[in-house]
Amino acid sequence: MSNQYVIGLDIGGTKCAVLLASVQNGIEILDKLKFDTETGKGCKYTIERLIDSINEILVKNNIDKKFIAAIGISCGGPLDSKKGIIMSPPNLPGWDNVPIVEIIQKKFGIPSYLQNDANACALAEWKLGAGKGCSNMMFLTMGTGMGAGLIIDGKLYSGINDMAGEVGHIRLEEEGPEGYGKKGSFEGFCSGGGIGRLAQMRARELIQKGIKLSWCKTETDIENLNAKIVGNYAANGDKYAIGIYEEVAQKLGKALAVFIDILNPELIVIGSIFARREDLLRAKTEEIIEKEALEISRRNCKVVPAALGEKVGDLASIMVAAYGAEINLEGNKPVSEKVLTHLNRLIERYPLLETVREDILKAYEITAESYRNNGKLLACGNGGSAADSEHIIGELMKGFMKQRLIGKEEHEVIKSIIGEERGKHIASHLQGALPAIALTQHAALSTAFLNDVAPDMIFAQQVYGYGVKGDVLIGLSTSGNSVNIVNAVVVAKAKGLKTIGLTGEDGGKLAEICDVTIKVPARITPDIQEIHLPVYHALCCMLEEEFFE
Repeated sequence: MSNQYVIGLDIGGTKCAVLLASVQNGIEILDKLKFDTETGKGCKYTIERLIDSINEILVKNNIDKKFIAAIGISCGGPLDSKKGIIMSPPNLPGWDNVPIVEIIQKKFGIPSYLQNDANACALAEWKLGAGKGCSNMMFLTMGTGMGAGLIIDGKLYSGINDMAGEVGHIRLEEEGPEGYGKKGSFEGFCSGGGIGRLAQMRARELIQKGIKLSWCKTETDIENLNAKIVGNYAANGDKYAIGIYEEVAQKLGKALAVFIDILNPELIVIGSIFARREDLLRAKTEEIIEKEALEISRRNCKVVPAALGEKVGDLASIMVAAYGAEINLEGNKPVSEKVLTHLNRLIERYPLLETVREDILKAYEITAESYRNNGKLLACGNGGSAADSEHIIGELMKGFMKQRLIGKEEHEVIKSIIGEERGKHIASHLQGALPAIALTQHAALSTAFLNDVAPDMIFAQQVYGYGVKGDVLIGLSTSGNSVNIVNAVVVAKAKGLKTIGLTGEDGGKLAEICDVTIKVPARITPDIQEIHLPVYHALCCMLEEEFFE
């Protein structure tokens, strides 16, 4: 069984939530536990409650932690997402330089990731909401405060020290309502708290002019003003309340024009207040954008309300886990009939392999997805399985059942370097390759490491050196318990590689830790190895069919 669940931790100043979600086919939230943060009891108390809740939600849903692919943590900033440290957020007094990722990973042994709440919500809207399918997007919270999450060239951008997106601090006017500790700031004009303060300022000015306001008759009324009250009156046609929202829209448009000119996004998604009060804000906002932003940029940028609504809070921490672990939420590309022909032919010739058909298919999908994203395959084994590892690489790195001719453009580049005749010879004798490395081939490195460091780590060291997140490691072991193969898989998983085990029917330790294990139905070493060969031949044929004409 492959890791198909994630856990989300939403840490807030008032409440915390622990969520369990399936990520096998998109995201399905299975369960949620909530409790009061009780900041007065300190961070240690809250962290213990989070740990207890994780254990509780796993037991309640009968899920072993080994099937949890990742844990995502969403929390207010400032924080250091790369080091996994929460750094004194205003809403969490006493949370000073708390290494939350280290604490959770040490407790559960599960890869864990941290993002501030604006970035977490940006990931959710990008992958699941209004931003689905775009590569350059800005998400604005426009809730109690004003923050942003930035998706640039298909990646979350957080800046050198996680302070990218702190747009609420930008000053729009010398004077105005205060937000983010600054008068006239973007947050001061365009957040829930800021709109309330703006309404209080304008109400006092109007009352001093002798104007009677139906929504504000006493000083107590003024003190209680908030964005919701003013919005309700504006929606009902009160001209003074409408005037306040027009002022908010004007400042919003002014800020968006700056973002459009600087970032040139294809989409700006705005949550909370904009999503609820779009009818009061859009017209004036677009008027200002049209006036202030570069025409070529604004014509290619849409401003839309957030699509996830109240669900975004639950999905945010789940998306931090999915994004950190690079989980493909869209599902694998459908397997073509041509590719399946090779698998069907394998089963026809070896009917006993029907029991591992789905595992072979999963191994193909994992490897094909890696190659689509410029990954590579690493392979290792001992004895006969070492020879099999090298055999696999031979079928991937050159033509197997196809010639794999290289393209005309590559022909021309090569000829331009060395001339027509020699270039034609070189280009016509190259074949398309699927990048693959056998970790059994490096005698000098292997013998040196075996002698100088640790014999059981010769493959693990190479995985550590060659492997990058998104690559695939296939480990061949008839028993599934070869220590050097198991160690290599552990290092591969720690580095974010996908792992495939090719074993006998017991599966051994590899079956417990690999993302997929093909346990061929045989128990004796020579029988197992005889069946391994047609299995990996079929896998190589399937990959060649997918990537080459």
